[in-house]
Order: sequence, then structure tokens, then C-alpha cells
Amino acid sequence: WNLLQKIWNKVLIYKGYKVVPYDPRIGATLSSHELALGYKDVEDPSITVRFKSQSEENTYFLVWTTTPWTLPSNLALAVGSDIDYSYCRSHGQVLILAEALRSEVFRDIEHKVIKTVKGSALVGTRYEQLFDYIQVDAPNAFQVFAAEFVSTETGTGIVHTAPAYGVDDLALGQANDLPVVHGVGLDGHFIDEVEPVKGLFFKDADKPLIRILKERGMMFRSERYLHSYPFGWRTGDPILYYAKDAWYIRTSQFRDRMTELNKTINWVPEHIRDG
Repeated sequence: WNLLQKIWNKVLIYKGYKVVPYDPRIGATLSSHELALGYKDVEDPSITVRFKSQSEENTYFLVWTTTPWTLPSNLALAVGSDIDYSYCRSHGQVLILAEALRSEVFRDIEHKVIKTVKGSALVGTRYEQLFDYIQVDAPNAFQVFAAEFVSTETGTGIVHTAPAYGVDDLALGQANDLPVVHGVGLDGHFIDEVEPVKGLFFKDADKPLIRILKERGMMFRSERYLHSYPFGWRTGDPILYYAKDAWYIRTSQFRDRMTELNKTINWVPEHIRDG
């Protein structure tokens, strides 16, 4: 307690959010070693959704995600500043996506490229909230931000961002004063505010949310894909990546000093010092 008080007096203790792998049935955060025990090959949704631009009529951002259940907690879209994005006219709509992924995304759909811009030109563009079940009081929400983690390897080059459910998402949200908005409780079930799926286990909400998107004409493409996903080694339930608030010690403030002192230590074997 004495040491903790000294750390507190140095203003090194703070309360904040961190996204952790979490088993909702037993309410436990899992270590990386525990995660490694529970990976399975499973089939999950792979969907591309239309997000409607507020500033341009009949214009939509095409956004790919493999976690439809996180969409009610969406607060932002992320693009790469130096990535080329094309405006494509297709069946009376204008759809925006990364030029490098256009052929793959539109593979069987007629379209025409209207113009191509850098991602930096899209930053600040506001869009309509996809699901309005949860009230969000944040002036910075529902707009496009630039992020270094965006790539053109898969998807559409535009990333759905929910700070409550991803490490990169949380970092982008914190950098832009976005709140953490949970649609799912610590028990792994949807809260009452998300009316159509309230009380459902988070993974069981994928199908009804996909159905709602299709009914509203917001679904561009819906498929399935096989991948490796972690499950709780005790319960067999799918792991939830969840932004939990907790108390932390700001050790990162002393990173450079610790690295410097580490060089003075005689490590055996020696390569551990720098490796």
C-alpha cells in the first residue's frame, strides 16, 4: 500500500479503457497463453455495408466487416490518407471504396468510375449513423478519420470503427475524443437499448442484424468466410474483445529510462537483453 501511495502521489495511476480478450460467461480476461489454447476454425459472416454520406446526395461509403454485431456501436470510419479512393456509379448510387480493391468488390456488378481522390480528401466527411438504437452524445462521432492501420489487402479500404471492440478502434477513438459505447454488456448479451437484438448473445445477433441491413437496403454484399477464432478454453464460448475500464500504472512514461537501465544488466543468455 505504501508503494501504491507513492505511485499515486506521482500521478502515475489512472483509470482508462483497454481492449482485452474476455470470456463473458465466467467474466474473466484471458492471457495470451490462455487464448492460444482455444483457437478453432469457424465460418463467420463477411459483409459489405453501405454507410450514407451526409454531404453528398445518394452517395455511400462501402465498408467491410466480419463482426456485424459491433455495427450498433459504430462511431467512425477510417481511411488511409495516401490511399486512392474511387467514386463509382452503380445502379443509381455513388459508392466510395479503395481503387485497389474496386475490381474485387464490384467483381460481378456493373459500375463506372466518376473520380478518384486521396483518402485525405475524405477525412472530415460526415455520414448517417447506421443503427440509431444507442444515443451517442459526441460531436466528433460519425465522420471519416485517417488511420495508419488501414490497408488495401482485403475489404474495401474503409474500416468500420467501434472503439468498444477493437485495439485499433479504441486507439483511434481516444485520439479523436470519441466515447466508448457498449451495445453488449459484460455478460456478453446485448443491452435493452438495442431493441431488435436485446438479450441475445453477441454472436447470435449477427443474423438478425444482417437481415435488418438487407431489409433497409444497406447491404451491398453478404457472404461467409472460414477463419481461425479464439474460444474460451474453460467454456468453449467465443471470446469477446471488449474495452474494459480499469486502473493502470503509467509505466510507459519511464520506457526510455527502463531501456537505458536494461543495458547495464548482465543477462544470461545475453541476447535476451535486446531481444
